[in-house]
Formats: sequence, structure tokens, C-alpha cells
Amino acid sequence: MKEEFLPIGSIITVANQDLMICSYFKKGSLINNNQYDYACCLYPYGINEKAALVKKSDIQRVKFIGFLDSKFLELKKQLEDKNE
Repeated sequence: MKEEFLPIGSIITVANQDLMICSYFKKGSLINNNQYDYACCLYPYGINEKAALVKKSDIQRVKFIGFLDSKFLELKKQLEDKNE
């Protein structure tokens, strides 16, 4: 089953750390030869000078799903199309 993109504001656990999804990476955006799906900040502290870069496969748990509306569903389709 293909993992779906989560909306901005979703709270996830990665390496036993709670993170909030702040941004998406487009396919082809490589950092240190790695492809990431999200840029996240520490929850509940918010954005600082460092972002955690996360692959969907690194997510241990989804604790909260952010706001879902038609705008997100349109973006999700674009993100999934670019990542196929």
C-alpha cells in the first residue's frame, strides 16, 4: 500500500521524537543524496533554525492529522503524481 502524504500541521513520531510537518519536498529535491518527503519542526516548540528532514518510511506513528480541505486534497494529488 502506498503511503499517503499528510497535511501540514500533522504531528508525527520519528525516532521517538514528536515532530510537526511544516513543508513538503518535491521529487528530485535531494539533500546529501537522500530524497525526503517532509520538513518538520519539534513539537510543541515550533520552527527554529533547524528543520528535521523526514521520509514517509521513517514515521513511527501519526499522532494527529492536520487540517483536511479541498486545497490540501488538490496539493496531495500533485505531490503523489510527482512522486510516482
